[in-house]
Amino acid sequence: MTRKQPQLSIIIPWSRRPELDVTLRRNRRFFTARPFEVLVVNCGGDIRMFRKLLRAHRFPGLRGLEMRGTSFNKSLALNVGASAARADCLLFLDADVVLRSNFLEESLARLGTKHFVTVDRLFESHPSSLRPSRLRELAYLMRFVDRKGRIAQVETRRVNLSDGSHSGPGVVMLRRKHFEEVSGMNSNLRGWGWEDMDLLVRLQLALGLSPKRHGEGVHLTHGDDQRDLAGMHKKASELLNLSRCLENYREGYYWGTCEDDFEKWQGRFTWFE
Repeated sequence: MTRKQPQLSIIIPWSRRPELDVTLRRNRRFFTARPFEVLVVNCGGDIRMFRKLLRAHRFPGLRGLEMRGTSFNKSLALNVGASAARADCLLFLDADVVLRSNFLEESLARLGTKHFVTVDRLFESHPSSLRPSRLRELAYLMRFVDRKGRIAQVETRRVNLSDGSHSGPGVVMLRRKHFEEVSGMNSNLRGWGWEDMDLLVRLQLALGLSPKRHGEGVHLTHGDDQRDLAGMHKKASELLNLSRCLENYREGYYWGTCEDDFEKWQGRFTWFE
């Protein structure tokens, strides 16, 4: 019997993060509220650990996709996951983010046909102490305008100085057709940083989409030793990826690597359900 197409495919890239246990457990009530699909992509992580985590959280719609023989690459994992997903709307969710309230349903209602949605505020599970400030918010922005007059603006960092929350551009909901029209994520970006921003910039410059922010979540606090930095310092990795993206934008090249990635991996990944 053919399974009914889900309303939303939630794609979680994973490698070696035990926080996935908390993410699946605390998000379960949101994941199962509607006919949603949750697709966790193991990109180079330990198979036994991955299967143990998924077995502990069996619920309708949860599937695992295993990519062996590769190191972790978030963009690659999202591209392969999106290609294998079944819904017309996608949500990219990090393995260490717990959603609050009805983010999924409310964001779907706000998505529209010319927008994408990112989470408005993320709170740390173990916040640092706040210093008194007369400022409420501090944001760092990058703005791009191409020769056609299309504008892309992204917040590289936004911090609410009164409650300690920050922006979460990596949690993004969008329509599958828009993801495919820009050829998805760019898996040529290695290490950590800017792969999320790059997608948001290209959606605006290539397709003229507008960003919306909505909802809240909790980021499960961890140190940089938990990040996949490919042997580089966090800032150096981010700057290297940014420079690669800027060169693409200068050339008017706004496309990712989704088609090539899926063609390379088709028939090589396995399912765990």
